[in-house]
Formats: sequence, structure tokens, C-alpha cells
Amino acid sequence: MHSTARLILPAMLVALLAGAGHAGDLTGTWKGSFRCTVHDAQGRQELTSRSVSVPEPGVSTLEIVQPDGPDTAALHMLIDAAVYSGFVLDGSAATRGTGAILDCGANPDASGYLEIRHFRWKTSADSAAIVWRGLRVGGAAELGRCTGSWRRVSRDEPKIAASCD
Repeated sequence: MHSTARLILPAMLVALLAGAGHAGDLTGTWKGSFRCTVHDAQGRQELTSRSVSVPEPGVSTLEIVQPDGPDTAALHMLIDAAVYSGFVLDGSAATRGTGAILDCGANPDASGYLEIRHFRWKTSADSAAIVWRGLRVGGAAELGRCTGSWRRVSRDEPKIAASCD
């Protein structure tokens, strides 16, 4: 009985570790848009990617590096020049999955908000897309919810100098 368990346990560990390698390769530069509804003391405001000024005016730009290599969970990101870190969960055969990212508090985006975003991703031989939903909080005075999407425009690894580490 114990010898059977000794054979099964290593096999189960190998299977679990092999599954962790299917996080998908999200490295590259992505372009897209977003829309946020923000509530504060002045009432309701709508914010869109048209208000983005860097790195490309009017377009939301996402740059992703997977510091532990392709198909691994950890993510370092720049979203419209703001620093984020996050992770992806295992996808099905590395072609789709879900994950989360967090604004790196020490480097809040230009509006002063902190954010957490949940996203879904999907890749194929000729395209890749990310769809996300997020919550933006500005102290105790402002609250917003956002949605957006990006499509990958380059698989080249961007140079991201900062991270949340």
C-alpha cells in the first residue's frame, strides 16, 4: 500500500506542476480602449481612453513582461505609463485564461487612483485579446468602475524599468 502511494504522489505532483506551465505567453505591447464611470462629491463623471496622453494620445497602451518567462504566472506591466503587477491563472492549453493586476500603490496613475483589475485573455496563432473590468478608488472621496479591452500589436518584449517588487 505504501509503495503504491509513493508512486502516485510524485506522479500527481508532476501533473500539477505541468499544469502551472500553461499560463500563456502575454508578453508584448497591446493597444485598446477603456471607459470608466467615477462618482465623487461633484457627482458622476465619465472617463475614457481618449483622455490618455502618454505613451500615445487617445489610445490605451498596455506593455507586459513575464519576468519568469513565457507561460509563467507573474506579470509586470505598464498601463498608460502607470506601473502594475499581477498574475495569470492556468488557462486551457495556454490559449485562454484569467488573471488580476494591481496598481503599484507607490506609483498611482496620473489621476491619483489606485486600481485592481480582473481580466480574461485569449490568444491564437494570429491574434490575442484581453478584456478587463476594474475598480478605481481615490481615497475615501472617489469611487469608479471601469471596463476595457486591448489587442496585442507586438510580441517584442517591452523594456519595463519598474515593478511593484
